Amino acid sequence: MNRLNSALHPAEGNPCPFRIPTPLHLLIVEDAPEDVELVVHVLQTAHIQFTFDVADTLDRCQVCLANQRYDAVLADYRLPSLQAPQVLDMLQLSCQDLPFILVTGSLGEEAAVDCIKAGMTDYVLKDRLFRLPTVLQRALAEWELRRQQKQSLSRIEQHAWRESILNRIVRAMRETLLLDEVLQSTADQLQQALAVSQCLILRPQEQQMRVQYLSQGPEGHGWPDQQTLQPNPAPFHPLLFAQAPWALQILDEDDPSEWQAQLRAGGVRSLIGVPLVYQQRYLGAICLQQTDYKRQWSESEILLVQAVADQCAIAIHQAELYQQAQVELEQRRRAEAQLRHDAFHDALTGLPNRALFIDRLGHALQLSQRRTSEERQRHPHDFAVLFLDLDDFKVINDSLSHYAGDYLLSVMAERLSTCLRTGDTLARLGGDEFSILLEDVDALTTVIDVINEIQSVLKLPLMLEQTEVFVSASIGVVLNNAHYTHPSQFVRDAEIAMYRAKHDGPGHYQVFDASMHLQVRRRLKLENSLRRAIERQELWVAYQPIVDLSQDQVVGFEALVRWHHPLHGQISPVEFIPIAEHTGLIIPLGLWVLRHACKQLKQWRDQFTNSDSLSISINLSGKQFAQPDLIEQIDSILRQTGLTGWALKLEVTESVLIENEEIAAQTLHQLRHRGIQVCIDDFGTGYSSLSYLHRFPVDVLKIDRSFISGISARPENQEVVKAILSLGLNLGLTVVAEGVETPEELQFLQRQQCQQAQGYWFAPPLAAAQAADLLHSSYAQPPTCPLDGTSASSHLTDHLA
Repeated sequence: MNRLNSALHPAEGNPCPFRIPTPLHLLIVEDAPEDVELVVHVLQTAHIQFTFDVADTLDRCQVCLANQRYDAVLADYRLPSLQAPQVLDMLQLSCQDLPFILVTGSLGEEAAVDCIKAGMTDYVLKDRLFRLPTVLQRALAEWELRRQQKQSLSRIEQHAWRESILNRIVRAMRETLLLDEVLQSTADQLQQALAVSQCLILRPQEQQMRVQYLSQGPEGHGWPDQQTLQPNPAPFHPLLFAQAPWALQILDEDDPSEWQAQLRAGGVRSLIGVPLVYQQRYLGAICLQQTDYKRQWSESEILLVQAVADQCAIAIHQAELYQQAQVELEQRRRAEAQLRHDAFHDALTGLPNRALFIDRLGHALQLSQRRTSEERQRHPHDFAVLFLDLDDFKVINDSLSHYAGDYLLSVMAERLSTCLRTGDTLARLGGDEFSILLEDVDALTTVIDVINEIQSVLKLPLMLEQTEVFVSASIGVVLNNAHYTHPSQFVRDAEIAMYRAKHDGPGHYQVFDASMHLQVRRRLKLENSLRRAIERQELWVAYQPIVDLSQDQVVGFEALVRWHHPLHGQISPVEFIPIAEHTGLIIPLGLWVLRHACKQLKQWRDQFTNSDSLSISINLSGKQFAQPDLIEQIDSILRQTGLTGWALKLEVTESVLIENEEIAAQTLHQLRHRGIQVCIDDFGTGYSSLSYLHRFPVDVLKIDRSFISGISARPENQEVVKAILSLGLNLGLTVVAEGVETPEELQFLQRQQCQQAQGYWFAPPLAAAQAADLLHSSYAQPPTCPLDGTSASSHLTDHLA
């Protein structure tokens, strides 16, 4: 009784957490009826549905395994007339692959290991029989997984076998262009690969199927040779193979049809036929015949013949095309030669393209690597790579035409060619980018001489559509050294140096050094970090107050995005905003700032009384402004935040409006319809023509900080600011001065009756909490005195101390 309790009632856990979905058939090898009863009871308690046979002798086991199929064997280790290893050997001889679980009273660790090594699946001690359902379920699951793996492996092997034969046949097809040789070789190889009695390839002719290709096996198997069959119609009608692929496993002895009778007369007992079809054209059939036994064709064999038939149909079709194309062969050869030339040359200039340039650069690198150390010491830089980009080429394309741009590129290619020495390579990499491989370079001075000659030649005037054009190029230079192992590295670093030269202004050159690569890598890392900055909550919005100069009152804020990197600390907007612009991340980033700032302004308006006139100014990049769903996104954000359009000001630059005037005007009118004001940011630094101020519904002009900084010592800037203020007054626009940092600058703006200003003199960009404190200071009591250039900063920002 104690044994029953310990077997059925374990101390912990569920006795059988698994459920076996289908009834099992078990073989229980046990001579003690009470142990059999106990095993059955444990399994039934675990809700396992099963039937079972009991065997207590080796003969009884043999009878059961010979006449029944079981799902598992449960065997005691030692019975009077047998032992478990004997049952396992018998099970393996019966070809039944199924779990074998020992159910024994006592089994040492060493004996258990020996049993598992011999092939037994697992074991369960009789005093812990509650484990049996779990062990059985796990063993069945592992067996099923192993069975599925074997099936998968079998399918893979069959597929590999099929592919190997198909590849061998296809390779043989490609060795000759003669159709007769292709089809004859296919028939021979199919006969050999599938060990069939005969393989025939039939072609339609005069409404009948004729055997045109017969495998050349060691025996004819009742079929005459090919030449005898050639003039005689074979016993196949075209419709026989014109349907879907079919296979006859065994010919019907009672079928009275003529073709069946003739096949039986020829000794054919099984056959398979597959049509040759290409683009719905019936081209013939492949027929495999077995004469020595009734063959069962496997799925893999049928699939193989179908695949070979497809290749044969393609070969027949290609042979027909080949015959039709003989008269065009010479033209095709000329076209192929032109294609080879085009693959390595630029179509516009005729220069080598990137692929050919990389190939020649790789050849130069290989020659360099073969030099001796003594040669390297005498000439450390035996070649150099120049990367050229024409300055302001886009302006020429946009202002004149793409045809003019193409003509300019052709002329520049000719001029650059005159600067080359014998053995140098000039290539056009794409667009307005050229690259030069200078070989036999003794020193950097040799490269500089070539660069000076290039700049001199490029600067010669050129007439384009009755317009005189002057061209310069920014050039990056890379000198060969031992650090380079691949030609693409030269082009990469030369391009990096070219972009550095572009920052210096048109017509400059830069020689690459390692620090440039580090900067590019930092930029790439920042780009990757920026993509995750929003979701990681690394970005935050700062708010710089905009002050009404006549009332000493904060009337709004400009929302400015800031980035606190977890490793690098504060990242300057000057560094990450251009990256966002270049990658397109500025669009989701701008929407995040817009939503965040609108939500914050709504909170402030609800928090502070008499703040209904408070507004928020948010910058829109050119890419944001060009988005077709910009208005819908703004509407959605205003609805979500509960903010009215009158509280929102969107800042754009002059260039954004001028690039596409029609779309810009439409968008601005939609914004004005919603009460949203439009500000021209950095006003005065863009286009000299101000006619767009009449065409577009603009509300605010923001004077660029470059005109405000040090204005007391720069009379020319004073005149510009006066002109902008007068222009704004005449057009009924609000003018905001940016970058006010000194009392002298503030006093000048007050004298000129500038309405609003912002800058560090009032407050730097603030966190939301600091901005709220400033609003509390501004709206808690009305201003008691106007700004006098000395008390403004104290009045607005004393609370920040």
